[in-house]
Amino acid sequence: MHYSRIAQVLQEISQASRSRKVDLAAGLLSEIEPKPEMLCPAVRLLLGELWPPWEEREMGIGPEALTAALAEVSDQDLPTLRERCSDMGMVAEAALGQKGQHSLFCEPLQALSVYKRLRHISAMNGKESEQRKNALLRGLFLEATPQEGKFIARTALRNMQAGIGHMTMIAALSCSLHCDQEKIRRAYSLMPDLGSIAAMAASRELERVIIRPKVPTRFMLFRSREPQVPGAFLPKYPGLRVQVHKIKKEVIIFTSQLRNITFAMNGISRQLWEIESDFVADADLIGFCDTGICGQAEMLRYINRRRLSRKSSILPALLAYDLIALQGEDICSMPYLDRRKRLLSILGEPKAMPFSGISPAQEDILMDKGVVDEFLSRAGIAGARGLLGRDLQAAYRPGEVAERDFIIRVEHDVIEGRRSAANDPAIL
Repeated sequence: MHYSRIAQVLQEISQASRSRKVDLAAGLLSEIEPKPEMLCPAVRLLLGELWPPWEEREMGIGPEALTAALAEVSDQDLPTLRERCSDMGMVAEAALGQKGQHSLFCEPLQALSVYKRLRHISAMNGKESEQRKNALLRGLFLEATPQEGKFIARTALRNMQAGIGHMTMIAALSCSLHCDQEKIRRAYSLMPDLGSIAAMAASRELERVIIRPKVPTRFMLFRSREPQVPGAFLPKYPGLRVQVHKIKKEVIIFTSQLRNITFAMNGISRQLWEIESDFVADADLIGFCDTGICGQAEMLRYINRRRLSRKSSILPALLAYDLIALQGEDICSMPYLDRRKRLLSILGEPKAMPFSGISPAQEDILMDKGVVDEFLSRAGIAGARGLLGRDLQAAYRPGEVAERDFIIRVEHDVIEGRRSAANDPAIL
């Protein structure tokens, strides 16, 4: 497939309504069906996602690198173009409209070639990698038409601006591959990589998609609402929601954005090695410091700190709220009550705060709404931002909004009261 076809469809999609976006993407994907090896790259090129989100890989290209490559190909005044256009895709399109050099090859640019070369750029690191990346980019721009250059630049920056999201792509795959949309959505929740899911859907292998170690599933989502009793209630503290995969002597921790942050969690990882069972848990990454429980912004700074060798005053810890796989078996369909029992069997009883390593979150079974209100107030004073309410018989639904589980937020005045207590020695 020529890359010009993908660029053309991306341009049309960027100007279309949502329903029309589905039709345009489905039409392109239908052209690929006889060549299934192109399906995964085409889906990724349309989405601007050249690898799964959990892969520890970066493109390592910014606007300056693109400008440098374009400057070697175009006769245009690049600084002036960048002043006029904030979007580097538009800059590339304008720059390639007036090339100072032309490719020795007259063959159209192939989509698979663009895909492979961009992925190759992302794998480059070390000495002189900047020069090698520039050479590959220059080669791509030399062969590209202005419209192709626009979307090559946007793909390199991972900012497609076409308005095609995952749900739109799932609908397009369902239409083009004549596959049940719900089956594709479920598979995507268990393995959030639509390129691979597309290839498996084409081969009628979606049933093979299961929760796998080292591959994050999409998190179950919770709505805010009034408490439902009876039920289990667990305090939620400031922090980051994470998914913990423990496989033998390996621990991998993913954020809710499916980003691998294990490299920043060495201390916790070593403690989890001692746990005998292999498991996948839905947890919160929290931190303890001199003033108590760290805020979410502090935890973001902690995992993003550039010099990981630099000591931090924050003591990170994991609060486990649910168990979704145990010993390689998907247990999402089990009632919450049974999943909780298995969680306690491998992690032990909840630890008193502050603690290190991992602990099950404290759980209370409450039967009355008045008691829930009192519990919520006490939790807020203790530093919680809300309560997670769990139906004892409910399943875990990856990638979906929970039907019977919910979040109750701590009222603002409770949080302010806690701050006043922390700052007033008389109250302390």
